[in-house]
Amino acid sequence: MLILTRKPGESLYIGDVKVTVVELKGHQIRIGIDAPPEIRIYREEIYLQILEENKQAAMAAAKTVEGEIRGVSFPGCGDGSSDSAKKRKGKANSLSALISPAKESENENRKSK
Repeated sequence: MLILTRKPGESLYIGDVKVTVVELKGHQIRIGIDAPPEIRIYREEIYLQILEENKQAAMAAAKTVEGEIRGVSFPGCGDGSSDSAKKRKGKANSLSALISPAKESENENRKSK
């Protein structure tokens, strides 16, 4: 951590952000911050609260997505068991049966030309 000494009215820059010591009042220091509008400035306790809320929201969203994924079945994705393999093989055979007549018809059309 960099520690600097500044008197009231003196400033320092952090990138494009100007920080000025405005007033010393007992154990408190008033500072002024001059920053571009796109830079958000928070007190530490507020910033930590925002981080915690974002973390909780992300975890809730992840649980929702996980639940949605578990409820969806994907064709052709089996669990590796022999029953799944038989089902996939049966589907492949039924697809071959559908494709074969189309290929035969296509071959006949080529022969007639």
